[in-house]
Amino acid sequence: MFSLQGRTALLTGGAGGLGRAVAAAFAEQGASVAIADLRPDVAQGLAQELAQSHPDQAFAGLAMDVTDEASVVSGVAEATAAVGSPDIAVLLAGIGELQPIATMSFQQWRHMLAIHLDGTFLGIRHTVNPMIEQGWGRVICFSSIASLQGVARQAHYAAGKGGVDGLVRSFSREVAGDGVTVNAIAPGYTESPLNEVAPPGRIEALTESVPAGRFGYPSEIGALAAYLASDEAAYLTGQIISPNGGFKYCHHLGD
Repeated sequence: MFSLQGRTALLTGGAGGLGRAVAAAFAEQGASVAIADLRPDVAQGLAQELAQSHPDQAFAGLAMDVTDEASVVSGVAEATAAVGSPDIAVLLAGIGELQPIATMSFQQWRHMLAIHLDGTFLGIRHTVNPMIEQGWGRVICFSSIASLQGVARQAHYAAGKGGVDGLVRSFSREVAGDGVTVNAIAPGYTESPLNEVAPPGRIEALTESVPAGRFGYPSEIGALAAYLASDEAAYLTGQIISPNGGFKYCHHLGD
């Protein structure tokens, strides 16, 4: 069984459902975790929960806007002071929006790319040098099955995630000889509180489209992230891994 004992992790956009699952999985494997989010109160609450159940590890919640380089720099510094220099960077920050290209504003396009692509770049840029210096590090980005397949009315989202995929594949080659791995998780449909406000019948219809017959569980995504962060995953880099219950290429998303 792999372990993250003694490792430190920074999660950007870490206060959401997937972030909570990743933080819990990392804590269970022995890591100390800093959770950065636009909602620092939620991040701090999660950190306190984890500290209560894992008193021998360090946890912190802090504010970060991944589209603002100064905020990323200060957030990384705060995380380092609280839990130690990150050995593991998990870049989760993201949003979703339905908007056809024909009516999409340039501001909407840029905002989506700023969060997903710029935010991922900034997260990597300001955490990776200490990893290179120590000869060990893990960068885990979050993509989406949308980048692999395309989504009607979410071209800006799919483009941002597609950019993340290219960044992962390219950057992994730069640091492969430095003991640093770079991978992305591209989830398919996953259980989320947002599912509760979906139009009637929507979740049932989507569930039927998944060969596994269900949505993914956040805990499954967390377990995958914990594995990618471990020593056992040292030879796995430059990969876009999509846990999707067999959905990939079976259907047209959003059509």
